Amino acid sequence: MASKAAPSRPGKGRSTASLARSTLLVAGVRGADFLLSFLVSVLLANRFGASGQLDAFFLARRTTVGFADTIRRMVAQVVMPTIIARGDAGQPLSIHGLPTRIYWFVGAFAALTLAGTFIPSALVTAFAPGFTGERHALTATMMAIMMPLLPIAVVASLLVAVLQANRKFLLSEGTNIIQRGLLVLVLAVAVPPLGIIAGAWTMLASGVIGVLILLAGAWSIVRRRPEALLGDKAPAAAAGLGGGVAAAIVLNVYFQASSLMDFAVASMVPEGGVAALEYGARLVSLVPGLVMSSLYTVLYPELVRAMQDPDPAQASAGLARFQRVGFFAQLPVSIGMMLGAELMVRILFGHGAFDERSILLAAGTTAGYAAAQIFLAPMSATTSAIYADPRASCLRDLSIIAVGGLVMRAAMLAIGAPLWGATGIAWAAAAATLGTFVLAQWIATRRFVHFDMTAQARDFARSGLCAGIAAAAGYALLRLGPQPEGVVGWLAMLIALGATVIAVFVGAALALRVPEVASAHALARAAIGRRFGAKR
Repeated sequence: MASKAAPSRPGKGRSTASLARSTLLVAGVRGADFLLSFLVSVLLANRFGASGQLDAFFLARRTTVGFADTIRRMVAQVVMPTIIARGDAGQPLSIHGLPTRIYWFVGAFAALTLAGTFIPSALVTAFAPGFTGERHALTATMMAIMMPLLPIAVVASLLVAVLQANRKFLLSEGTNIIQRGLLVLVLAVAVPPLGIIAGAWTMLASGVIGVLILLAGAWSIVRRRPEALLGDKAPAAAAGLGGGVAAAIVLNVYFQASSLMDFAVASMVPEGGVAALEYGARLVSLVPGLVMSSLYTVLYPELVRAMQDPDPAQASAGLARFQRVGFFAQLPVSIGMMLGAELMVRILFGHGAFDERSILLAAGTTAGYAAAQIFLAPMSATTSAIYADPRASCLRDLSIIAVGGLVMRAAMLAIGAPLWGATGIAWAAAAATLGTFVLAQWIATRRFVHFDMTAQARDFARSGLCAGIAAAAGYALLRLGPQPEGVVGWLAMLIALGATVIAVFVGAALALRVPEVASAHALARAAIGRRFGAKR
C-alpha cells in the first residue's frame, strides 16, 4: 500500500482532469508546430503542385525524417520504463542506468547514416522501385543530405524521454516549434532561388539545433540528486522494466514498414500519387493525428506506471481506461476530417499548380488515413501496454501483431492500389489497421486475464454509436446546407461541419452515458456547485 506521502510522488497515476490539461498543452504546442509545417506545405504545393519534384522530396523525407521519428519512438519506448522506475525510486538518472543494448542503436544508425550518405541510390531503389531518371537522382541527393538525422534522433529521443517522464512537456514539444520556424523561414526565402534542395539542408540544420536545446533543458534533471526527487524517504526498489530492445524494434519496425509499404506502392501509381499520399497523411496529422499523438505523449508515461502496478487487475484496468480514452477522443475528429477532407484540401492546397485532379486525389487519401486513425488509437494503447508489462516477455505477442499487421497491409494494398490508385492505398491502410486492431485485442485478452473485453466492447459500441449519429448530422449538413464557393465559403462550411460533429457527438455521449463524458460531466457539475456554494 502507498504511504500518505505517495500522491506527491511522480510515480502515482494522474486524474482525468490532469491528463486532459497536459494533453491540451501538448496539443496546443503541436498544433502551432503543425500550422508552421502546413505553411511550408502550402508554399510547396503552390509552387510545385503534385509533381515529380515533390514526389522526390517527400520520399526522401519519409525515408530519413520518417526513420528518425521511428527511432525517437523506439528509443523512448526502450528507456522510458527505466527512467520512470529510477525516478520513482529516487535514484539519479545516469547514462549508465540505461539498457546496455541502447548503445547498439547509436552504432547501427551511424553505420546506416554512412551507407545512406555514400550509396543513397541503392536505398532509393529499395524504397521507391518505381522512381527512375530525375525523380530517382533528386531523391538520392536529398536522402544523402538528411541521413545524419538518424544518429541525431537517437540522442534527441533520450533527452525527450527524460523530459516527458518528468512531465516537462512544454520544453520537449516546444523545441519542435523552433525547428519548424527555422524551416519555414528558410524555405519561404530560399526555395525560389535554391530549389527544393534547400528543404533538405534546413531539416539537417534544425535537427542539430533541436538536440542542443533539449540537452540544455534536460541537463538539470539528469544531474539531480536522489534527495531532490523524493527527499530522504526514497523507496528501495524500482518497479519492473517491461519489454526490451528486440520487442521495441519489432513494434516500431512494424509502424515504419507500414508507412513505407504505402509509399513504395504509391511510387508505382501514376505521377503525383506519392505527393497526394503525403498530403493526405499530413492533413490527417493536423487534427486526428494531433489528437492521437498528443494523447500518446501524455498517456504513455502514465500507462507505463499503470502496467507496473503489482496488482494485475489494476494493470488491466489501466489498459482498458487508456484504450477507451484514445478511442473516444479520436472518433469525432476522424469523422469530421473524413467528411470535410475535400473542403480542407481546397482551402489549403487548391491554388496555383494544385489542380482539380490533385485536389480529389489528396481528399481521397485524407479520408482514408483519417479512418485508419480511429483504430490506430486503441491499438497503440494495446501494443504499448503489452510492451510495458513486466510480468512476461512481450516479444512473441508483439511479433504476432507486427507480422499479422504487415501481412494484412500487403493484402489490402494488393487489392486497393490497382483498383483506386493513391486513394485505394489510403483506404487499404484503414482496412489493415482495423484488422490489426482486432488481432491486438485478441492478444490482449489472452495476455491480461483480468482484461474484460465484453465490457470494453460495450463501451466501444456506445462510442461508435455516438460517432455514427454525429457522422449522419455532418453528412446532412453537407448535403442539405448551402453549397459554399471560394475560400471564405469553404472555411465557413468546414467550421460549421466541425462544430456540428463535435456537438452532436458530445450530446449523444451524454445521452448514452459514455464513461469518459459522464465522469467529466459529474466533475464539471461538482466544480460549478463548489464555486457557487462558496459565493453564497
